[in-house]
Amino acid sequence: MTGPDPTDRPTPSRLPTGLLVLLVVSALARLAGLLGPGHAGDITAFVQWALGTARWGLGGYYAHGGDANYPPMLYLLWPLGAALDIANLQLAIRSLSVPFDLALGWLLYEVVARATGRERDGLLAAGFYLLNPAVLIVGPIWGQVDGMGALPMVAAIVAVNRRRVAAAGALAIVAGLIKPQFGIAAFTLAGLALLWWRTPEGLRRIAILGFGAIAAFLIVMVPLGLGPLRYLQLMGDSFSRYPYISQFGFNPWGMLFGFGERDSHWVLVGTALGAAGIAASLWLLRRRRDLVGLLGVSVLVGLAIYFLPTRVHERYLLGAVAFLTPLAVLERRLRWPFVALSLAFFGTLVYVLATSPYRILPGGKIQEFPGWAISGMCLIVTAIGAWTAWQVVSLFRERAPAAMDATAAG
Repeated sequence: MTGPDPTDRPTPSRLPTGLLVLLVVSALARLAGLLGPGHAGDITAFVQWALGTARWGLGGYYAHGGDANYPPMLYLLWPLGAALDIANLQLAIRSLSVPFDLALGWLLYEVVARATGRERDGLLAAGFYLLNPAVLIVGPIWGQVDGMGALPMVAAIVAVNRRRVAAAGALAIVAGLIKPQFGIAAFTLAGLALLWWRTPEGLRRIAILGFGAIAAFLIVMVPLGLGPLRYLQLMGDSFSRYPYISQFGFNPWGMLFGFGERDSHWVLVGTALGAAGIAASLWLLRRRRDLVGLLGVSVLVGLAIYFLPTRVHERYLLGAVAFLTPLAVLERRLRWPFVALSLAFFGTLVYVLATSPYRILPGGKIQEFPGWAISGMCLIVTAIGAWTAWQVVSLFRERAPAAMDATAAG
């Protein structure tokens, strides 16, 4: 790390000019993405969710057969569906991720500038995320809302690092409810809880963490008429729609089997590998639990989610990239892994969009690559992921000073 981790360092009371310029440029870059058509398949689904909640209300949507698998998103879609016609509704939906992306950029600025005491480091972290080509493409260009889940996911780790345990639990649950792949923070917090349980202070923290998580779940889900069992059924139905060994995830499964093969014989193996990878990542919390340690473990969990299970979609790598962004500033050895992973992620997204039946990028549809080319691409992306993981693991070879561990209990 380039400097101390002073969680009590005061933050500026005004918005720095450099950050303001960066936010404006980033907003304009995203709004320019609205000039294209977006991913008609995903946008059509969101429009149907919006119209369904407008017709039946939040409490009646699922009771009348609604199948939206991003429940918190309905709170934003409901008023949009009630107020806008179809054309403006599509435009509004494609713009939803913009404020969340900008807020996450601001958060990364604040976290890194506070950790190092240098404003330029904060600007670099914010720029690494806001102007990342992969992050740009999954926003209004695509029409997805991944920024909506990335913000509370990263904020949960920042919160626990600052001893705001209830807020951390609440934010982690909200992130996971938006999209399960943003449950990375929940795994990291669960790993911390396993280390806390041995002391009375740790047990108190676990209780506070659980309270925050349960409260967030109830606040989000009760108005929608969704309890835990109904939610799990909804998620099970969602995962069963795409029983493929790799849904355009450029990982070892894609390298061996390509895209579109059913995973009937491999889903349990992939699930076990994913669970083992997550558990191994959480084990590193025994070595260090300062800001760098928490971010590093979260990166590794995100990489495990993308590279080890079956049924992985192309955008699942965003969580790892979001956590790697501040680390690439705090730890110089991670700069090139961050660049390589971001470019690899961007390349895979471009391939998916260019071969999609929906015209999203300029130019005509290209033919899908032959199997050997797909295997080669998956091998390259997997090698970059493994190199990134190795470099992140190297951060744990030395323990962080105890004074830097804001999550210590007892």
